[in-house]
Amino acid sequence: MRVSLLLALSHLSTAVWAGGYQGCLERLWLFEAYEIGALNPEMDQTLGMKCNKWNAATKQGNVAWTPCRAKGGGRCNFNEFMFFLGRVPQRNGWSVYTNGRLNVERTAENCYRIFASQPNMNPRNPVPNFRPDTTMKGVWEYNDYIMEISQKFNDAWWKKKNDNNKHLWEDFDNTREKIDVARTGDHGPYVISAARNALGGTITIHTQKLGNNPATGGVWETVDWKGTANQARASGVANAEARIRNFLDDWYCGDQDDLDHKNARSHH
Repeated sequence: MRVSLLLALSHLSTAVWAGGYQGCLERLWLFEAYEIGALNPEMDQTLGMKCNKWNAATKQGNVAWTPCRAKGGGRCNFNEFMFFLGRVPQRNGWSVYTNGRLNVERTAENCYRIFASQPNMNPRNPVPNFRPDTTMKGVWEYNDYIMEISQKFNDAWWKKKNDNNKHLWEDFDNTREKIDVARTGDHGPYVISAARNALGGTITIHTQKLGNNPATGGVWETVDWKGTANQARASGVANAEARIRNFLDDWYCGDQDDLDHKNARSHH
């Protein structure tokens, strides 16, 4: 199994999606997967397909699946793909190209600006989510969607990758890494605040910067758990590692009935 598959499963599988800049990155990541999917026979392609009528009770499409098609026929470019996903304020103007190739970071920034400039947009989540069944054949839940993408394109890497198309997987992995940083950075303020509230009486919470959000310019920051644990140990704090582990278990795992940190867990 490729390392990127393991990382995709561990970092992208979550209870819900998150909007903002990372939401735009996730649309680009999906498009890159769609591009890789074109290497498979048409009968085996599942990405870029929308269920015309979904049965929420059975979690099955009731009628034929409609593929994303370019205006003149054939497969969609990124502008067409964005419109196909739905819940977008305009049909064109999403893509930014550099030397003939889609520039992921600049396109994600442009995507964020378009969504964030709309009247009545949600300031906490300006980039709306889309349902998996509107873009991938045979899936309903988000985690199933992530698993399916990761497995299919891990398989394609073994069977289809060559010197002429290896850049497709490089782009796919690079965008996944950007999503990982964006998710961690956007989640940072929640976990920093909670860690200081829960542990700050005796343990100094150290932070680390992850760079800047390219879309907003804001600084991404999260807890430096290794530095925090090392400093606590050096300061003679009793059971520091166990206390940190208990906090993390409660914060991220909590019981199903534990609502204390539900919103923050869902955000991550």
